[in-house]
Amino acid sequence: MTAGGLSLLTSIYLGLFAGGFAFFWLWEGGSPLRPFADDRARRRHVLRNLGVLLSVILVADIVYGTFVLRVGAHLLDPPSGLLSPLALPTWALVVVAFVAVDFYEYAFHRLAHRWRPLWLMHRVHHSDPHVDVSTGARQHPLEAALIVSGRLPIYLALGLPLWIEVVRVIVANTVLFAQHANVAFPRAVEALRPVLMTPAVHRQHHSPDQPLIDRNFGQFFTLWDRLFGTYAEPEGEAPAAYGLRPLRAERWQTVAGILLTPFRSEPPSGPA
Repeated sequence: MTAGGLSLLTSIYLGLFAGGFAFFWLWEGGSPLRPFADDRARRRHVLRNLGVLLSVILVADIVYGTFVLRVGAHLLDPPSGLLSPLALPTWALVVVAFVAVDFYEYAFHRLAHRWRPLWLMHRVHHSDPHVDVSTGARQHPLEAALIVSGRLPIYLALGLPLWIEVVRVIVANTVLFAQHANVAFPRAVEALRPVLMTPAVHRQHHSPDQPLIDRNFGQFFTLWDRLFGTYAEPEGEAPAAYGLRPLRAERWQTVAGILLTPFRSEPPSGPA
């Protein structure tokens, strides 16, 4: 990978992030799976989630990722790790990175539902009472920083070039927007669920009720959920309800309320 290639990847990342978000936002406006009460409620909802996204960009990406970890300065560094002596082709390294990081994402996500300190942050994502494309960007910045901290050792230990993470995130963002989009996807998309975490499969995870809230943890693949017994086949496009019932009040749904969620003592729905 050259500096020019990395610049191109960065442009693709920014373009697909904005374009993907806009695509699903417009689709939701024309054919929503579950309509909002009115356009004002829809706009307020997305602006709040984008406000949370801004905090992630500032805290997790810029302050932590750029200045503390200095990830950007090492994206083109030659890798040195377990796989380096094998001299694998680039496509094989990309496949290894996608599979290895996806397993890590599954494990972290599952732990976040079982260990209360992580759940207090992760419930920010689950507290959204109306799942749409903006929910994919609703994550607490502290959780985002922790997840990044876990990804880096995987690349370093395996000897995977760090620029592959840019490729993976390009795909991951598009997948996250699709999984949370408030639309019904064609049957051809949902037919991929034996392998991929399709939107209907992921939406079950946003149910407030057991056992669905503790099912379908995977990001890209359904493999890990099927292997470890946490897969739930969807009975429809979406569960009966979204969110966490104790966190439905307005005070939990403002930008400040969302960001303060991990530090509030009210008992949430989730791990004890």
